[in-house]
Amino acid sequence: MTMPPPWSDLPDDLLRVVYTKVVGPLQRIRFAAVCRSWRAGVITLLHAAPSVVPWLILSHAHEEDKRGMYCPKDNQVFFPVSLPIQAVGKRFVGGHDGGWVAVLGDNMALAVVNLFSGIEVLLPVKDMWSVCPGSRTEIIPKVVFSESPASSGCILAAITSHGVALCRIGCPNGEWTEKHLRCGIVDILFFNGQLYCLTIFEDLFKLEIGVNKHHEPVVTAEPRLLSIPPHSNPFPAQPNNILELNGKLVMVVRTAWPPLDEYFPEREPFFRVFELADESTAECTYKWKEVTSLGDYAIFLGKMWSKAVYLSAVGHNELPRSCIYTTDDLVDSRRLQDHGYCLYPTSVYVKWGIRTYVLAHAPGGMWVLPPDF
Repeated sequence: MTMPPPWSDLPDDLLRVVYTKVVGPLQRIRFAAVCRSWRAGVITLLHAAPSVVPWLILSHAHEEDKRGMYCPKDNQVFFPVSLPIQAVGKRFVGGHDGGWVAVLGDNMALAVVNLFSGIEVLLPVKDMWSVCPGSRTEIIPKVVFSESPASSGCILAAITSHGVALCRIGCPNGEWTEKHLRCGIVDILFFNGQLYCLTIFEDLFKLEIGVNKHHEPVVTAEPRLLSIPPHSNPFPAQPNNILELNGKLVMVVRTAWPPLDEYFPEREPFFRVFELADESTAECTYKWKEVTSLGDYAIFLGKMWSKAVYLSAVGHNELPRSCIYTTDDLVDSRRLQDHGYCLYPTSVYVKWGIRTYVLAHAPGGMWVLPPDF
């Protein structure tokens, strides 16, 4: 009886076809673990694989050093996933591509660590008491990165009770520098080298970032309030989000249907997306232009970290495009109580066109983009 050839002898062209069907970091790790030849092939095939989509780190845990992670591609939660020691018992306050997260302890000590490699980036000052004396950890709701934390030029920006605080990785004698803003900041974003701050009333400030003589990041000029006429929104004063979408700065606005003045037993949550467009006029320099389709992109929306991801035609057929994926702490729908750890599509009003998918029973979770294994 003739024995079939070993899997290690699979031709390269056929191996490529198989690899393009593999989605998600876990599956790619398993693929590379089959044999040495497959592992070597993965290195040359990374460009052929579908793009990685974010996972959601669940906020609650049965054990202090372990967390469940929800994978939208598989629509399931993986239990348990061990946390790096630096993240145990701390609250997630931010993230960056490649599995990087910022965590804050009850002692206001900030750490930046990679969830998958366990590598920690040393900060010049880990103690956040200096920028928020006498505060609780909840006073630092979010931390953002100007670039990969693996870079010595990476700047961290944190929302504080008074405004924003900055520090730079790779500045051993540096300190946190502050910029007070007399407004309620709900979200911040590094975009085109500058820091943008969004207020509860949708005012958008632009902060120019430079360095002082100690090479610490500082705001080099007075924050510039961008002149933007308000858009039509029946639900003002919402804690909205700003993020980058295909090279543009966009604002994601929470809303619901039907409006408050119409009778309906239950109002469905969904989101509208507005692009910051440069349309100089005599009165205003910018304008919020509504986006009715995300194209081949999807937005993974969260309080601590949000990301617009391109869903290529390869390997993402089962994950709807032009949608917003979020958690149930950003919406209000009683129907979610009947769904456990699964994506629930809301019956979005067709006028706005971008559908919302909500992960039920996952309040306080944070999206994280794994490395592209």
